[in-house]
Amino acid sequence: MQKKFISSISILLALTLMLLSAFSLASCSGNDENGEESGKPITITLEVIGPDGSSKEHSISTDTSKNLRQALENAGLISGEEGAYGLYVKVVDGVTADYDVDGSYWSLTKNGVLCSGVDSTEIADGDHFEFTYTK
Repeated sequence: MQKKFISSISILLALTLMLLSAFSLASCSGNDENGEESGKPITITLEVIGPDGSSKEHSISTDTSKNLRQALENAGLISGEEGAYGLYVKVVDGVTADYDVDGSYWSLTKNGVLCSGVDSTEIADGDHFEFTYTK
């Protein structure tokens, strides 16, 4: 009985996160007001909020990255596993969060609004993203 309950809660949590991600897609767009990419160098900020609640900011400058994954991988800040929806980020700034091991994961937001993932999140100059260790 308890296993069924925990399994049901896990499924419900996963579905809720996917639904929230779908609603936040528009807030993570990096296009200009005309919907076009600017093509000039940009700088974004990544704030990493670790397991102990401490915060560390990284400034990332790029003129070649179109999405958040490219920018953060080029800066050596993230790694993970390929999944059905792109990169499942397990390591951010050297800290591992693995849901399969202990129920922890990295929550990605832009100015506090949930993003769908690093592959589908476009970047624009001045964007501020947060990766929060969540358990």
